[in-house]
Amino acid sequence: MRLNKVIALSLAAAMAVPMLASCGKQKTETVDENGNKIYSYTLNMYTQDDNEYPTQEDTLFNNYIRDNFGIKFVYDRIPRTDWETKTNTYFATGDSPDVTIGGKEMNYKAWGNEGYLAPIDYTKLPNWCALWGDNLDKVVSLASNSDGNLYYLPTVRQEKVQMCWLYRKDIFDALNISFPKTADEFVEACKKIKAQYPDNIVISSNGQKKSSLTGFFQMFWIPELILQTQSCIDPVTNEFVPYAMASDNAREMYKFVNSLYKEGLIDKEILSIEKDNFYTRCAQNNAFITYNYVYNTDTFNNKTNVNGNTGANWDWAGNMVTAYPDKGTIYKKDPLYSNWGPAFSAELGADTERFDALLKYYDWCATDEGQLFTSYGVEGESYNMVDGKPEVADGWYHEKDNPEGKKINREYGTLTYTFNKYPKLFEELRGNQIEKLYDAYMANDKYYYFDEFPMRYTEDEEKRYTDLETALNSKRDEYMARFFMGESDPASDADWEAYLSDLKKVGLDEFVELQKTVYERTKAEVQ
Repeated sequence: MRLNKVIALSLAAAMAVPMLASCGKQKTETVDENGNKIYSYTLNMYTQDDNEYPTQEDTLFNNYIRDNFGIKFVYDRIPRTDWETKTNTYFATGDSPDVTIGGKEMNYKAWGNEGYLAPIDYTKLPNWCALWGDNLDKVVSLASNSDGNLYYLPTVRQEKVQMCWLYRKDIFDALNISFPKTADEFVEACKKIKAQYPDNIVISSNGQKKSSLTGFFQMFWIPELILQTQSCIDPVTNEFVPYAMASDNAREMYKFVNSLYKEGLIDKEILSIEKDNFYTRCAQNNAFITYNYVYNTDTFNNKTNVNGNTGANWDWAGNMVTAYPDKGTIYKKDPLYSNWGPAFSAELGADTERFDALLKYYDWCATDEGQLFTSYGVEGESYNMVDGKPEVADGWYHEKDNPEGKKINREYGTLTYTFNKYPKLFEELRGNQIEKLYDAYMANDKYYYFDEFPMRYTEDEEKRYTDLETALNSKRDEYMARFFMGESDPASDADWEAYLSDLKKVGLDEFVELQKTVYERTKAEVQ
């Protein structure tokens, strides 16, 4: 199945299957003019603004998978903001897509519980299994439902770490400040900057609302993704914390950020600022510290060194900040996997021959050849092999070297990075910076991360969890804004008790008991 320029020509055309506007029922098997069986599959996926795909079916990618695997995708591409609602409707009305990609684990596990998805015999995917090495059993355990079945195929998370504190090193150097390691040092550094720049914002956010405060969460030993996960296991004590945002650590974190707000050290719009507004702050020399991705330093420098401004130097810190130095420091270690899918409908799973044909294609995507094609496209056109390594050809997209170039998904119709990026491309784009950040973290003593744990809910528990989580999130977010902005005082026992009381009114106690029950049962199952 060596890919080269020849396959850019359309080979024997399959019998036409009309493009569907939705995931409606279709003819699932056709025969091409040479008598070869071709299976068709509806493929449901979300699209983002900057990703474009061909509108026609006669694309290099479609022709290739037809001629080599005997399969054809009929696409239902949905804007990301509408994807979850529409996909839920498809399943609920019996209009299930054969293949769904782009979801979240909670979606797949819920659909699996409801019988909409087919369990996957991953032993039929030896190349996919090989991607995980010694982590295969852990990944399958984490991604499986409480019934022990795997209902989607996780994708490799190639990043070890990504998030860190970014700061204006030129400002820190001018004031003879080292990037702080403790919460107390952090406050002192911010005060020194504020004294020199009294009218400027010291701490801001680049518009990623879910991560704007997560550096502070970790400072107080709360997981970065706690707003989504709710519970955690302390990496030192192994204590299970069923609802971390009502813990003593959360109260100390609220108090800390509230004090930054009172001192005028933190952006008053940090919970709502959009990315473009942050870039405007950069251009106005109005942001000096933020928590973000290690590889965004170049972007921030480009946004700051404008309008005649020069010399700004955003850099990444090789250490996190902790409020509990005696206990240690928390950093975010990226999960072993991402949960984009694919997942497969129960109806497809019941058709063994057709299902196995599709699994054969997905297993190919995990091979070096499959990774090379979905990352680089076609040798001789979109890339060339130089000294045994792929190099993006002139005129084609490269995130750093040619961001305006032609993209293989638009030109060829490929589903890029099905399970992971080709290793060389990953290294070029982010891998080297990520490796340096990881090495910097590992050079410090007593650095810990919150590990993943597979909470396995029954169908009824999953539904109750969702209802309780929605109610708790609403009340939590309300108080988060009030605590940070000074409308309520987290240092006041009365205000803190009011927060806990309001959480209890919407189900905190029941949520805590549910999480404890599921945790203890799951722990017994996986040990």
